[in-house]
Amino acid sequence: MRKLCVLQPILSNYSRQTFLEMAAYCDVDIVFSPTPYGKGFGPVPTSPDPRVRYFVVPTLRPLGNRVGMIQWGVARHIIRHKPDAIIVSADPRYLSFWTTLILAKLLGIPAHAHGHGVYRKSRIGAAYRLMISMLLRLVTTYVCYAPMVLDSFVRQGFGAQKLRVADNSLTNTCTVKPEEKEGSESGILFLGRLREDSDVEMLLRVLRKLRSEIAPLTLHVIGSGEREPFLRNEANESPWVIFHGESYDPERIREISRSCCIGCYPGNAGLSVIHLMSLSLPVVTHDDLQTHGPEASFIRSGENGVLYDHRNREDSLYQVIRDLIVDRRALANMQSLAFATFQDLVNPPLAERIWAIVNANRGNEQRLSSPEASWTVKPSIGRQPKGSK
Repeated sequence: MRKLCVLQPILSNYSRQTFLEMAAYCDVDIVFSPTPYGKGFGPVPTSPDPRVRYFVVPTLRPLGNRVGMIQWGVARHIIRHKPDAIIVSADPRYLSFWTTLILAKLLGIPAHAHGHGVYRKSRIGAAYRLMISMLLRLVTTYVCYAPMVLDSFVRQGFGAQKLRVADNSLTNTCTVKPEEKEGSESGILFLGRLREDSDVEMLLRVLRKLRSEIAPLTLHVIGSGEREPFLRNEANESPWVIFHGESYDPERIREISRSCCIGCYPGNAGLSVIHLMSLSLPVVTHDDLQTHGPEASFIRSGENGVLYDHRNREDSLYQVIRDLIVDRRALANMQSLAFATFQDLVNPPLAERIWAIVNANRGNEQRLSSPEASWTVKPSIGRQPKGSK
């Protein structure tokens, strides 16, 4: 394979690094629409590698922001540059997602959708079922973010012949190993976009209470977003809340995390879970997994992090953080297991795992289309990290 085309509605810093690493195997065109800087996605990137080219296209929204969006120019790019394969973010709300799959089918280009699947759906109606059935007919493979995504397809009655799993993860060149922790850290780290469902204001209230009762905890906030002005105002008279702003510097993030003992994403988390684990920080978030990104399924509550009770959010979050701060021995064990989970998720790296799926030989492609094909998956959420018992 000479050229791979990657289509993304928005290019996050996390996913960009994975696609850059795929340039080790072939030329990569990354086609995406820009997001204003300060929304938690970073500035429009420039290419650090001659084998990677960025193409910025506008997104048209004739029906608003919920459905029918069109990344204008995607079809023209595919016809003009003739990629050998396509990876497309699996967002069926985009009309251009469907035109991409149809065009790839007509041109004989393997198209691999990469996404969350139906794991957030407890039940689906006839129209939605028909849509997903059509999606699975059009794609060469559907690359699932986690085993729970594949399981959700099967649970809803869809065949698994075209489903593959590449545990969603990220590359972090500046990790913190468990032995680097001193055991006296008093920081809590929030890392992610400051959006409505991040629930950082609840974390502020919980830490105010804990500071008055057990320890002088400090909250470190790395990230930006639409809730940042409100949160800064809420913490105006709380010098123990430190806003570091938006940062994509792994060395700076590592240094900030050194004074922290816990990572907390009180709202609906995504890849931040994996980033926090790479810093030897057990992750505290809520237990309503269907509202998170699939990455929260890598948390084994009580081992490499804690899932607090979403039905009693504030009191439960308070109790969980309190218990962790009080029992430093248990916390140290969780820190070790969090880092071990990260190592397990990134070995081999996500780029290598996706490439193995995309670059499947013709025999694999034939098996994918066979109705007799069987599928087994090495589970992620239940598997033990290397070095754990």
